[in-house]
Amino acid sequence: MANTEDFSYEAAKKRLETIMRDLENGKIGIDELEGILKEAKELIQQSLQRLTEAENVIKDWEA
Repeated sequence: MANTEDFSYEAAKKRLETIMRDLENGKIGIDELEGILKEAKELIQQSLQRLTEAENVIKDWEA
C-alpha cells in the first residue's frame, strides 16, 4: 500500500476510473486481474480513509 502522506485522492480517482474503463473494454487479461483488483482495493480503502478524515474535520468545525 502506498504511503498515506503521498496519497492523492484525485490521482486515486483517476486510476480507479482507468481501471474501470479497462475492465469494461476487456483490456485487462485474466493474468493481470488479481493484481489490478488488489490495487483497486487499496485505492478504495485509502480513498475512504481520506473521506472519513475530511468528514471528521467538518464535524470538528461544526462543534
